Amino acid sequence: MDEYAQRKGRVYATVLVDVETRRPVGLLPDREADTLTAWLAERPGIAIVCRDRVPFFAEGAARGAP
Repeated sequence: MDEYAQRKGRVYATVLVDVETRRPVGLLPDREADTLTAWLAERPGIAIVCRDRVPFFAEGAARGAP
C-alpha cells in the first residue's frame, strides 16, 4: 500500500497493489486508518501487508489484518 496524490499536493488517496503480480487490487478514496481497516476486514485471505512507514497505514493494517 502506498499513498498518491490525486491532485498535486492537495488530495491524497491510497493504492493497494498485489506484490506478486504487481497489479493494483484496490484504490481507497483517502489515507485514513479506518478506511484501510474496513477494506482489509472484508478480505480475510490477506496474509502479508507491505506498507509505507506512515502511521495511518500501520494502524489500519494492525486493526484490519491482525
